[in-house]
Amino acid sequence: MIRIHRGLRKWIHLPKSQSSRMMSAAGKQCWKCSSHDVKNTFFCASCGVLRETSINDDYFKMLNLDKEFNIDGQKLTQNYRQIQSIIHPDKFSQKSEHEKAIALEWSSLINKAYKTLSRSIDRGKYLLALNGISISEENSSVDKEFLLKMMDVNESVEEAQTMDELKSIGSDVSIEIEELNSKLTELFHINDMNGAKEVIIRLKYVINIDSTIKEKMLHLKLNS
Repeated sequence: MIRIHRGLRKWIHLPKSQSSRMMSAAGKQCWKCSSHDVKNTFFCASCGVLRETSINDDYFKMLNLDKEFNIDGQKLTQNYRQIQSIIHPDKFSQKSEHEKAIALEWSSLINKAYKTLSRSIDRGKYLLALNGISISEENSSVDKEFLLKMMDVNESVEEAQTMDELKSIGSDVSIEIEELNSKLTELFHINDMNGAKEVIIRLKYVINIDSTIKEKMLHLKLNS
């Protein structure tokens, strides 16, 4: 009988509806025993070896989360840590070279999935990508009024000379980020992908300003 790590039980022994949700996106057969049993995302349910990764693996399924923008950050972190503790490459030091290589691929992919879903803007972009929508680096669909507003804020940041000035601007920027994230939650909930795309483009501008403020505050602090 195959022994399964107890930490994997909640990913393996799932109700039928959940087991189908947790299927490997590739749905491919096991590289070792050729089984097509895909009840578990990471391990073959027939022979117990670590399954191969796929370019089609879904980050939400991988981390056992519902595919939506408004996720539970605490659950994301808990699932990530548990999965990494189980499939970390060190756990496979005595396995075959092929399984060691697969463990490295999984570890890298899980890290990438976690980082992507942790940040609202990256999570939003990923959801758009799953729906066949991409955002180019030189997207020019933002209205002029918003761009002028961002230019004014950038100018204020450049002219700010004190920590208090930067904190004041940063407070307004933080509020703007919260409002855009709330709007994204609404748009993804009603499946308005084009609307979500426009908000994500705006969010990118505001987050860049937020980063500039934090960098300048750090510079002031180090030189005070």
